[in-house]
Amino acid sequence: MTPTTRDQGADPAASTHRSASQAECNLAAVRDSSRLTRLLSILGEPASLRVLLDRALMAISELFAADVVALLPGPGAASRAPICAVGLPEDPHHPRFGDEPCGPADEAALSGIPVVVPGPSATRLDAPLRALGVKTAAFLPALGAQAVEAVLLVARCEPLPLDRSDVDLLVAMAHRIGLVLERAHADEVRRDQDARLVEARKAESLGRMAAAIAHRFNNLLGAAAVRVEVAAAELPDGAEARADLDEALAAIREAAQVSGHMLAYLGQGGRARAPVDLAALCRSVLADLLPALPRAVHLRTALPAAPVVVLGDAGALRDLVASLVTNAWEALGTAEGEIRVELRPAAPEELQGRLLASPGWSAGEGAYACLEVADTGCGMAPETLQNAFDPFFTTKLLGRGLGLPVALGTVRAHGGAMAAGSSPGHGSRFRVFLPRSELAAAATLAPPAEALRPGRPSGLALVADDEPTILRATKRHLERMGYQVLTAVDGAEAAELFRRRGEEVGLVLLDLTMPHLDGWQALAAVRAVRPGTPVILASGYDEARAMAGAPRGRPPVFLKKPFTLEELEEAVAQAVAAAAAW
Repeated sequence: MTPTTRDQGADPAASTHRSASQAECNLAAVRDSSRLTRLLSILGEPASLRVLLDRALMAISELFAADVVALLPGPGAASRAPICAVGLPEDPHHPRFGDEPCGPADEAALSGIPVVVPGPSATRLDAPLRALGVKTAAFLPALGAQAVEAVLLVARCEPLPLDRSDVDLLVAMAHRIGLVLERAHADEVRRDQDARLVEARKAESLGRMAAAIAHRFNNLLGAAAVRVEVAAAELPDGAEARADLDEALAAIREAAQVSGHMLAYLGQGGRARAPVDLAALCRSVLADLLPALPRAVHLRTALPAAPVVVLGDAGALRDLVASLVTNAWEALGTAEGEIRVELRPAAPEELQGRLLASPGWSAGEGAYACLEVADTGCGMAPETLQNAFDPFFTTKLLGRGLGLPVALGTVRAHGGAMAAGSSPGHGSRFRVFLPRSELAAAATLAPPAEALRPGRPSGLALVADDEPTILRATKRHLERMGYQVLTAVDGAEAAELFRRRGEEVGLVLLDLTMPHLDGWQALAAVRAVRPGTPVILASGYDEARAMAGAPRGRPPVFLKKPFTLEELEEAVAQAVAAAAAW
């Protein structure tokens, strides 16, 4: 058998060419691998994002002999200015990216496909590149795992096109940069969420502290108020000291009002919630304010005829509307101008973006109402507007500065948000977004139930409070009303006294927060012995928070501390009348 000889008739020149071509391909692969490794090494360095990007662009400029390398924002960015760049002048008069829409950068960002200029998909170069004399450029989408994060621009001023292998390698590099940007954005979102969580915890802690301080503060104010009232009542009408006591009592009540404002700012103010027709409430408030407005101030309204029902505290909402309108009035000063008050459904896009609200707030799925108060007054500079919702910040008289903070607190307490806009010389606009109630509007418009007729206090009263000053002051006034008074310094002592003498007791007044047994526990002990006993629950907390634990069916009468003698008498009458009706 004759052996077969391989490559008989083969062309030695062609074989040599194939070997050279293979060697060239191998060399190009090594070169590309080396260039990609260098970029990955830079992106893996422990440095800030800006430093990493600057170093990466410098390396790309060197590796590809590029005169301009830039990272342009991805689709949907508010600005088209480069994130970072090499080779672009910082001259403010130089043309900017984005002045000409639908350029190759936008095409690459929207399609996610590289655009090479010149090339079959090219339209024209962006103005900044034409001004630099760029002849060839590649726009490469920096893809993350989910979307295009940016566009990598690589340009040359020489008519030296980027070959296919260069473009393929730049696509891989752009993808790596996109992943870095995506991770950085995710870290930024996480840091923002963490910061919001910290702020929410701070606000919660501040709220608890403020409520505790207000409770203690109101207890002391209540004791002082009752004692001053009792002392004033025992003096003859013409006594000089009575006028001094009246002024002291007015100062005590003003201090209690400031305490209430601070709680309102923290979203803890207000009374129990009920359906409120916001449109009717606005008409009522504006009717009260209209006579006081100067003639130069024109009030324009756009209020719907149909009810706009929200679940809230009618008194706090009245104060909110009055505060915003008064703020607009004061912004006009003595000049002629206009105040516009509008109530309408809130568009979904209005509830997006950065709104003034409680930390962690987000719009619910239900409908919202938008109350807008705008003026044509002097307006505010951005730095003034930024501080306008801080407690006691004011550009007016010292000692003021609680109007807008309290308004914001009321909105927060009602689960809503605010938006504020203003500029010097162009007036201000405040929008309040409140969730609309699913309850029927008829519930709001139903006539109020007939008030209970006051009962006549008599017999034995039991008062429990862990504040000795409050206990003594309340005891003294109930004695003036005709009661004999038993006192207890905590809930357990009150429960024991009522167990022994409950059949004689005609009135029970319990503080909400007491040691051993709190107000609710003492109330349960009282009703277990004699369910029909008139009971008053007193607290320095607001009614909504205090009555959150009220039993179904027949909650006790609520008395807010500090209280006046008249408020105590009214609460006693209501409790006695309610017990008689039960």
